[in-house]
Amino acid sequence: MLSFSSAIEPLRIANQLVAQTLYTWHTVSEDGGSVTCSNGTELAVDGPLSNAPQADYSLIVAGSATQQTAQDPVISWLRRKARFGGTVGAVSGGTRMLAEAGLLKSGGFTLHWEDRLGFCERFPELEPQDQLFCADGQILTCSGGTAALDLSLHLIATHHGQRFARTVSDMCVHAGLRSGQERPQSSLSYVLGSRSPHLVKAAGIMAENLEDPLPLQEVARRAAISRRHMERLFSNHTGRTPAHYYRDLRLERGRKLLSETDYRLPAISAACGFASTSAFARNFKRKFGIAPVEYQSRRHPGTRRS
Repeated sequence: MLSFSSAIEPLRIANQLVAQTLYTWHTVSEDGGSVTCSNGTELAVDGPLSNAPQADYSLIVAGSATQQTAQDPVISWLRRKARFGGTVGAVSGGTRMLAEAGLLKSGGFTLHWEDRLGFCERFPELEPQDQLFCADGQILTCSGGTAALDLSLHLIATHHGQRFARTVSDMCVHAGLRSGQERPQSSLSYVLGSRSPHLVKAAGIMAENLEDPLPLQEVARRAAISRRHMERLFSNHTGRTPAHYYRDLRLERGRKLLSETDYRLPAISAACGFASTSAFARNFKRKFGIAPVEYQSRRHPGTRRS
């Protein structure tokens, strides 16, 4: 609902400011029935997908549940829109549906940062951009949340100029016009609570080598510091040893894979750099207080995997 509202409200405000209808919108669902948002609110729509009117822009809005897949009618509709020259796009989880329709090319789209891992496992040939939104020809995507507001402001600026778009932004109590190239996440230095280039470099090296973990001595060498100095930096700024921090990164990747993919535990264990499923399960339960199998069954009710 946050993404949906953020996409529409700037258009409504633009109309209000000039007392004219600059924009209209029409909401549809596959069968015309109401849609239950992730917060439980029922959202009424204007009709079924089959009766969707002609539009300059056709956007798919979906939540971040990356197990959700597009049905054949949605895929056919998207392909038809794109084939006849229409601009199609996605907000948050809708990017996955554009990928299923074969409408994305590597480097020309984005999606919510939390969904990136599962998406890349599902579509290894596609590499998303780490951006608020992307406008790549006839394809529009944004990373979800309030980034949908930034995408709509970008369209308003394109149609009616940046000055007017800034006025709309002010009415939204929004921090000006953000570029699509801005990152949707806080920088690594902010997350670590340090601007130490060596610490940021070491943490980045770890994040890039989760499936085949590097020896800590090699991490330190690549970060151009001694292992002892690296240990002091991690202890002072994260409260953890480098080994503990590295293991937590790998376990967090495992949690995401359990949530966002249907991979079995041996494949997930290997993708997180653990030598065995039992080692992964033991460390996972120690960190999250629940066994991986139980966590997976809660995320995917009715499905048992091992």
